[in-house]
Parts: sequence; structure tokens; C-alpha cells
Amino acid sequence: MERKWSVMAYKEGDEEGIFELWKAVYPEREYNREKWMRWWRWMYKDNPFGNPIMYLAQHDGRIVGHQSLIFMEMKIGNEMVKASQAIDLLVHPDYRYQGIFLKLQRSAFDEAKQKGVHITIGFPNEAAYPGHMKLNWFDVAITKVLFKPLNWENAIKLKTEDKFLQSVLAAGCSLVFNKVFFRTPKAPTLEDLNINQTASFDDRINDFWAKVSNQYQIMVARGKDYLNWRYGTLDAGYSIFVAEKASEFCGYLVIGDKMQNSVKVSHVFDLLAQSEEIMHCLVSKAIEDCQRKKVDLILYTLIANKTYHRVLKRSGFISLPFIKGGHFCAYSSSSYISKAFLGDPENWLVQVGDSDFI
Repeated sequence: MERKWSVMAYKEGDEEGIFELWKAVYPEREYNREKWMRWWRWMYKDNPFGNPIMYLAQHDGRIVGHQSLIFMEMKIGNEMVKASQAIDLLVHPDYRYQGIFLKLQRSAFDEAKQKGVHITIGFPNEAAYPGHMKLNWFDVAITKVLFKPLNWENAIKLKTEDKFLQSVLAAGCSLVFNKVFFRTPKAPTLEDLNINQTASFDDRINDFWAKVSNQYQIMVARGKDYLNWRYGTLDAGYSIFVAEKASEFCGYLVIGDKMQNSVKVSHVFDLLAQSEEIMHCLVSKAIEDCQRKKVDLILYTLIANKTYHRVLKRSGFISLPFIKGGHFCAYSSSSYISKAFLGDPENWLVQVGDSDFI
């Protein structure tokens, strides 16, 4: 088939055509142009690590393909490296299976290499996953899903095409699960520990990050500017809980609410703490807040060490072997970072907040 489209880098004003492409790719969604543009400027213009790498496929003045890499910093071993995340791969329905996907990603990766990006992460859906593998991405893991129903009678009424939630609800029909798993042990009592809700992070988060990051081998860097951009500037309904002891910052949790039909679902986006006990206290505080807000279901999707799973289990979260999350993959052109090291899921801490899920 003759290729009638061409690939070029984003230029100012192309977001108008990108908006039209979004509507063509996701016609089932409701669109408010002003709200979408506000989101787009936040994602692509306000990122504290700079403007993204963005390539577009165009034909007859119309944008028919889109791929971008947003910048971030990552801790890999003992080093901080320049990294990116591949997001918003879009191909117009009339132009699929013509090689746009591969051409856009190759163009983006070529520029990323020139700009010193050592690693790119991604959360491809099932449709995009095979294309990623063709471009030498490598699997890290399937994210693990843990859930805690708070209002089973309401949650079971959920009518959705989301297969994951259908599986969750089907698995919870047994009264045995209600009796065994929905009990939440009390959090430990830590002297002088205070947990409060805040609208943003202050400078203490930088010192906290410097201390706690040593507990993990690979993770997205979480400094003040990044966290406030991610959770404190867009009106997306996040609740931020911070743990303090004698004015010292010692942990935080971010949770966000979403309505799916008539069911109120809360997602834990980010959790980091100095100790397992503080982490448990933060999770318990978030559960209390969800109960107050009459949330029906809490979900936490992650790749994490045993500490996280231990805390969540103690807090009444459960997982089932046949309920899995999505793909988490990575791409690296670096000659000095071991692919075996990057490919080992035991080295990673990955949470929903690390993705472009808003």
C-alpha cells in the first residue's frame, strides 16, 4: 500500500489537530474542549522536566497519528538518570496497519537517544503491546492488582464493560470472602505520628525522598516539583495524606476517586514511607477517609516489594491469581545499564501514579 502520510515533530498549535484525533480514536467519550486543552497543557507544557518529544503523522493537513515521550528522572541503582515515559500512542482508525505506530516510535526514540535519555517506560494496552515488542521493548512484569470492597451491596450493581471490575465483582459474590477478607486490623499506634491531609508538598519532601529512595533499586524520582505537578496542580480529585513526626516528613499517600456508573471507586496512586508501620498507618487513614466519603471499592495496582504486599494484606486488601493488571515494559538504548538488572521486577517500585492514568 502506498504511504500517503508523513511524520514530523510537533509544532505550536498542533494540539488542535491532536484533539480531533483523540475524538476519532475514542468516539465513545464525552469531550469538553476547554477541559481537554487544560489537561493537555498540564501534561505536555507544565511538566517540570521540560517539553516532551512528540511526533505526529499527517495526511492532507490532518493529524492521523501521535506518539509522545514525557520526561522524568529515575533512580537506577545508585544513580539518577534522565528517563521518559511513552504515552498517548494514537492512530486514526482509517490509517491503521500502515506502519504509523513503528515510524512514530522510532522517530521519538532516535531523538530521545540524542537527548541523553537512558530508559523509557510504558504501560501498553493489549492492542499496543505487540508493536512495543517489535521495537525491542522488554517485559518487566504484569502489574499486580489488590482490592478492598467497602460497600459490596452497591459495588455488585456495577454495570460496566471493564472486564477487570467484572472479575472483581464476580469473585466477591461469596459470603465467605466478606467474612474472611473484609476485616481490617487496627493500624499500629506510633507515638507522636500525625497524619494530615494537604493540598501540595512542601520542601521537606526533597529531604524525605533523598533518605527513603535508598530502600529501592529502580523507581521514578519523587521530588517536590514532580509530585506537585503530578498531584497538586490539576483538578483531578486527588487526596494527599502526609505523615509527620516532630515536624519531620516521614511518608505520604495519594488517592483519587472516580465514578464508574453508579459505583464510587478510589485508586491508590502513590505511597511511600520511611517504615512499614508508617505505611500501614497511612493506608488505614486512607481507608477511613474512603469510608467517610462512602467509597464502594478501593483499588491498588503496583509492582512492589514484599513490604507493600504485607501492609496491604494487613489492611484488608486481597488479590486473586486470575485477576491481573496490565503490561509494564521498558526500553533502553544505554550501553552501561544492565538489561538483566532492568528486567528484574524485584528491582522495581511501580505504582499507578507513575503511569499516565489520570
